[in-house]
Amino acid sequence: MIQSMTGFAIGTLILEIDKDTKVNVTVSIKTLNSRFFETNCKLPYALGRYENDFIKILKDHLHRGYIYFIIHMSNQNLLKGSIEPAVPVIEGYINAVDTIKQKFNIHGELSLHDILQLPAVFNVEEKDLNEKVVKKIFTTVKELSEDVVKARKVEGEVLQHDIQDRVKIMQKEINSIEDAAENFMEKRKKLIHKEAVELDELGQETCDLRKQMMYAALDKIDIHEEIIRFKSHLKNLLTLLKATGIEKGKRIDFTLQELAREINTIAAKCSDAAISSMAINIKVELEKAREQAQNVL
Repeated sequence: MIQSMTGFAIGTLILEIDKDTKVNVTVSIKTLNSRFFETNCKLPYALGRYENDFIKILKDHLHRGYIYFIIHMSNQNLLKGSIEPAVPVIEGYINAVDTIKQKFNIHGELSLHDILQLPAVFNVEEKDLNEKVVKKIFTTVKELSEDVVKARKVEGEVLQHDIQDRVKIMQKEINSIEDAAENFMEKRKKLIHKEAVELDELGQETCDLRKQMMYAALDKIDIHEEIIRFKSHLKNLLTLLKATGIEKGKRIDFTLQELAREINTIAAKCSDAAISSMAINIKVELEKAREQAQNVL
């Protein structure tokens, strides 16, 4: 069974910071398709130090995709401790103002109101989350990661059925191409044989060279080997869809690329209108399958 790279999960929990302080926390994980594992984390300041640990959990569960990981706290001010004046900063402001007054002969007094308007004049202590709270958050992240995997499996099942339907259509079309190619080759062989007999009757010295050229042209339009390889790739694709393992998206995409190469060769080598039409039908199904494969983990 394959997995999609698209999934979503969200959870809410109440954290008890201390006896008198509780805060609501919302954790959400959203995943989209990507060639690699990429993360976009938005965390409260108090949890910033754990970002790499969160990413490791996401990587272990989700493997690949673009991950939006957000933890939102209802009131981050509850995590702030005492507020202290930034004395060195304030002294720097006062000294700078005195310098300006002396140098430019400006009169006036610096009031408390003026100081309070200046940036960084207070230091705010950040409370550390206790071990119990942090452990609860990590447990929630793991559970939500597992929920995302479940959502990915559900969508992956839909993707698998769709790709399998495309494969069935391609199998039908390639079988029709095989039958049409056999009839086409028989007609061309009969025509070439007839021309060869006529050349023998003429008794010209260039007859042998002319016949070699005709048979070489016949070999160039033979698509039997391409059909065999195409069928083999289709079989491998079905096996891959049902195989165990998690990350199969890139293998599926590479297999579809090989199928595209074979059908392009078939269309280029054979000039029969019916075969060209069936080859186009296969190309359409391949393109649809490749669009789906872009979402496969």
